[in-house]
Amino acid sequence: MKAIAFVTRVHPKRPNMLKECIKSVKRQTSDDYVHILHKDDNTANSYGVSSANNSLIRLNSINARYVMILDDDDMLIDPNFVKIFSKVVKKDVLEIVFFKGMIKDKGIFPRPEVWKKAPIFASIASFCFAVRRDIWMDNIYEFGKPTLAGLGGDFSFISLCYKNTKNHLWLDRIVAKTQKKEGYGRGEHEHA
Repeated sequence: MKAIAFVTRVHPKRPNMLKECIKSVKRQTSDDYVHILHKDDNTANSYGVSSANNSLIRLNSINARYVMILDDDDMLIDPNFVKIFSKVVKKDVLEIVFFKGMIKDKGIFPRPEVWKKAPIFASIASFCFAVRRDIWMDNIYEFGKPTLAGLGGDFSFISLCYKNTKNHLWLDRIVAKTQKKEGYGRGEHEHA
């Protein structure tokens, strides 16, 4: 069993972004990962945010100890991430590992004021954490559910995981970044 699974939701209108995402994973200096390309869609356009979020619930064959969402419009920027991650999770029985990511036009997430604190809406992204597979399976149904702050997406999922766990590690590394401006579900030409 590998240390980490990268789950990439594939949008049909972003083939070039998907290629860059895949390349970024293949550049890792360790092969202690699996990369799951997930497209739960029968249309040529898009599945929309709610369908994309709900499709994660149907992922149950994950052959890794931890799971991280790395959507097709995101990419890894730290080629040593898997190597370091593997060493860190072998040393302890961690439930969640947090790390940093860059969102174009918005900066580094989680924001500095919430680093090493409970997740806050609009201050963390899906590529800023990896959860142990059993915790993923127990809580993935929450992904995308609305919260008091608005749309849920990754926040409703990670906040529930955080609330139900105690053993967290905050790995002070910038691991991933977005390839585009914010706005899920749009094609590549719509992000220019």
